Amino acid sequence: MWKKFLSRLGISAAKVDLVLHRSHVRLGETLEGEFLLEGGSVAQHIRNLDVVLQLEVQAEGKAYRKTAAVIPVASSFTIQPSERKVLPFSYTLPHHLPISRPTVRYTFVTRLDIAAGVDAYDQDAIHILPPTALDQVFSALAALGFREKPASGSITPYGQEFSFFPTGEFQGIVQEVEFFALVEGEGVRLYMEIDVRHGFGGEREMKRELLITHEQLRDSAAAARLLREAIEEAVQAAGAFGQLSGHPLATPHSPIYSHPVGHYSPVHHSHHGGHGWAGAIGGFAAGMLAGMVAEELLDDAVDDVADGLDVDDWFDGGDGFDGGDWL
Repeated sequence: MWKKFLSRLGISAAKVDLVLHRSHVRLGETLEGEFLLEGGSVAQHIRNLDVVLQLEVQAEGKAYRKTAAVIPVASSFTIQPSERKVLPFSYTLPHHLPISRPTVRYTFVTRLDIAAGVDAYDQDAIHILPPTALDQVFSALAALGFREKPASGSITPYGQEFSFFPTGEFQGIVQEVEFFALVEGEGVRLYMEIDVRHGFGGEREMKRELLITHEQLRDSAAAARLLREAIEEAVQAAGAFGQLSGHPLATPHSPIYSHPVGHYSPVHHSHHGGHGWAGAIGGFAAGMLAGMVAEELLDDAVDDVADGLDVDDWFDGGDGFDGGDWL
């Protein structure tokens, strides 16, 4: 009787531990592991065993959590005193999730729902890597001397935004390169904002759209060349070409567009910057959130930051990611 009473308080009760085969996984890949269950001092009925993939976003100095997925594992079974069970775990990461960055983190929260007792929990952090095509874009930028900023990967009303600063040939000419990325069947489409130094202490924001095919991405030199051409053309269009003395300018092979991204209808625009992303992408959730019901997460984040809510106010335990894959 005493043991049963203690088990209902969570003392000497059943435990669960999720052991992952690896903690880093790329979007679209399958993550595997095992659940290690250990019985307590008395037999206990388990109503459910499930896992929640929890997304945490840092914004405006606050943390916001949202359920990215609920993964049911098992239901309605009994674990005997001191019994040990091993159950397999397998989960394929959807293509539409934001990737891990300093401001974007993921945790698997395992819950053992114990009837007439205190539930048992386990937490395991995972790191979601970018799809290979986006990784190749990052590598091409690195080959040009660009380094990712600490705040890169932040969630915005238009998707996940990446930001890089120059350390090589463009240092002193380009202030920053920011972009949203959309992986398509043909390749990766970048919606870029290139901040070009202009005048004494000023800068001009140049908007560019660039499609790099998968074939070009597999050739690291070709991908770097396309990015260099787009950046050089933006510098020239900003009126800063005089700063590139001794630096070969090339004519870009990719079209320069400004249009609502969701329409995918290329329309040439003037090379002058100054318009905001709202005009450039028309409210479409580009970036790593494209193809999913991104508005719920992004609108909630923007509204909650404005209202000053904290983590507990925002976390509702629901599944906010019920859209389809976007590749």
